Amino acid sequence: MNEDIKALHTLLLEQHNALFEKLGTTTNAELAKQLVLEMREVLHRIDMAQNLLFKQQTQALTKAMAGVASADQELTKAIKQAQHAAEILKGVSKFLAVVDKVLDVAKLAAGVV
Repeated sequence: MNEDIKALHTLLLEQHNALFEKLGTTTNAELAKQLVLEMREVLHRIDMAQNLLFKQQTQALTKAMAGVASADQELTKAIKQAQHAAEILKGVSKFLAVVDKVLDVAKLAAGVV
């Protein structure tokens, strides 16, 4: 099993759960709609990571993973503090930009393009 993708998969699951928990506590309809939308975006990346779990580990992938921990921490903070849809959108977008780079490296290494 590709340990980098496994770690990424775990982080994505945790962030999806954090968005779900935030959804359960909000009374702001606009924020709720954005949370659901962003949950779908994260779920898409979970599916992609699952498809790559058994692909080859590469140095390029390990290097790409370097920024994920920081992006994960930023998103965790953004979810906890968000009061408006724009804050969720910004936080998830920044996180997924980093995740997408990692997934692209993994797909290229696996020949899945």
